[in-house]
Amino acid sequence: MLRKISLAVLILLSAAIANAQISKDDFLKLVQDKQYPEAVKYIPQIQEQYLKDAKMLCAFGNVYAELDEFANATKYFQMAYKNDDENAMVARRYAMALANQQNYQEALKVIRNIIKDKPKDLYNHLTAADIYIKMDSLAEAEIAIDRARSIDKNNPAPIVTLGNLYYSKRVYELARQNYEEAIGLDSSNNEAHMNLAISYYWLATREMDKDLSNELFTRSLKEWNTVSQLDSMNAKAFFEQGKIWFFAEKYPEAATALSRFIKLRPNGSLGRWYLAESLHKLGECESAITHLLQVREEIDSIRSKATKYLSDCYISTKQYPEAKRIFAELEANNYIFDPADLRKFGQALFFSGDTTMAIQYWNKSIAMDKDQNCALMYVLGTIQSAIKQYDESNKVLKLRLETTACQNEPNLPKVYYTIGQNYLYNSQPDSAITYLTKAYELEPKNIFTLLFLGDAYVQMKDMVKGKEYYQQVVTLYKADTTLNKQAVIQSFAKQANTILENKNYNELNKLGKQWTELLPDNVFGFLYYAVSFQGLNDGDNACINYGKVLKLDPENVTAKKNRELIGCGKK
Repeated sequence: MLRKISLAVLILLSAAIANAQISKDDFLKLVQDKQYPEAVKYIPQIQEQYLKDAKMLCAFGNVYAELDEFANATKYFQMAYKNDDENAMVARRYAMALANQQNYQEALKVIRNIIKDKPKDLYNHLTAADIYIKMDSLAEAEIAIDRARSIDKNNPAPIVTLGNLYYSKRVYELARQNYEEAIGLDSSNNEAHMNLAISYYWLATREMDKDLSNELFTRSLKEWNTVSQLDSMNAKAFFEQGKIWFFAEKYPEAATALSRFIKLRPNGSLGRWYLAESLHKLGECESAITHLLQVREEIDSIRSKATKYLSDCYISTKQYPEAKRIFAELEANNYIFDPADLRKFGQALFFSGDTTMAIQYWNKSIAMDKDQNCALMYVLGTIQSAIKQYDESNKVLKLRLETTACQNEPNLPKVYYTIGQNYLYNSQPDSAITYLTKAYELEPKNIFTLLFLGDAYVQMKDMVKGKEYYQQVVTLYKADTTLNKQAVIQSFAKQANTILENKNYNELNKLGKQWTELLPDNVFGFLYYAVSFQGLNDGDNACINYGKVLKLDPENVTAKKNRELIGCGKK
């Protein structure tokens, strides 16, 4: 039974492998269409079928060469060459692969053999020239180029190779002239356009005159654009355009070009890094995060910077637990935080639910540079006030008041207000009055300031002064009903409670009338108004107003009880 099951599994696996494979024609179509990242996936699966097929082996080598995997490229070109060493194209590919691996002597041996067999093929001589250029044997390279030109004087390829020779000497102007001459003979010569673009780039970087340098960069971009139009699958063209735009700080253009590059070369780590940086600079953090996560695992030299950008982006996208994790990783790796970093670390901690640690990092940021932390000092003081750390709150808010750079900040009235509020909650009404008075001078529309001034005087047992401020709240609201209604309700309620404690029902009746006329939709106004009538033994008016309470709040327990107590509706 076990043997039967194993056989069934093998059959299924074989079917899966067969389905994952690709025909020769379909593979070559992928290569022709320059779908190299897709094509490379199939090579390990199908290579055994084509060990004697020089064309397919050469195609395998081309795929790896395009993906800059030169060791694998050389392996397959060598296999192709062993199968067909008389094929000039195969020999040239193998020779250049060897040269790319700095195996120059073997490369020369291969190319010399094919030149001996096919001396009239100018591309054999040009490959020899390319190898000599890599070896820095420029005199021999020039001889090989001359031989190629003597075979066909109208072919632009030798002129391009001569440009390559000058380029290797860093004589970019002569290189440029040769590439332009080659384009004059064949405007569709993509290699000439590519190399001309590179020459313009290096001429631009060497040029001291800024305007001329910019013009040369523009010409380089123009040539790369021509390359991408001639060959929309040319990954290098999009990478180079993106790179130029990136270093020119033209991040939208850089991101567009580099996004195309990454589609063509998903393993292009440097291009992905430039793309991630561009997106970070543009504030497009949702897009940047994916690239940052990948590239920091691929390029050691930028890992710290990419991780820092990642922390910024997690903050920007409000992914606070992730931001907290990344900041902790940076700290563990001894990253030197600046005040902004510490501020963001605190933000990540706070919104992840760790207020205590957030406060520690915010205090570190403030200690490092208080001038740049005016807003943070206000936020921190407000938070500490909310969690009843009144002394700590006042300490940081007073530091903000003492900081010259913060004097013109828009939150200044609220700083005085919060300090006054803290003193009030700490039962220090005299100090509260000092700061609340200043807050009101700076922001007379904040009626909560008047409310708390009233509380402060009441706390000092100055009921007359307290009532004055409560009534100022009402007066301001009458003049401007766009002000905060909640402050008015509290103002009436605070007065009503004090009056009720003293059982001064006449005074409570006056206040209730004022309250219900100003805020006819507020249930508490009618409740206190009803209580005042009940205290004055005016049952009819008490019943009327308890009825109004129940219209606004049908489940109001106090109104129901008191109506029953005085017998409303029984007469």
